[in-house]
Amino acid sequence: MKIATLLLAAITLVAPATLFPQPPQKDVPAEIDAARSSLKQASSDLGKAGGERGGHRQKAIEHIQQAVSELNQAEQWAKAHHDIK
Repeated sequence: MKIATLLLAAITLVAPATLFPQPPQKDVPAEIDAARSSLKQASSDLGKAGGERGGHRQKAIEHIQQAVSELNQAEQWAKAHHDIK
């Protein structure tokens, strides 16, 4: 009887997590949208800034563009793996 009670208790505790998984997040988190927007603004600001600064300004713009690309790829991955809709 004790084994049956323990088994029932274990099933009761584990079943909700396996039978009712959390649904995927509906949208991209607001923080990621804000980061993407800030990166695009920074790239725009650097593009308008004068002087090459020894090539570092252009390199910074390239790094920002790569960061935006990584965010886009992360979003595509999340959609493909049903992490977001």
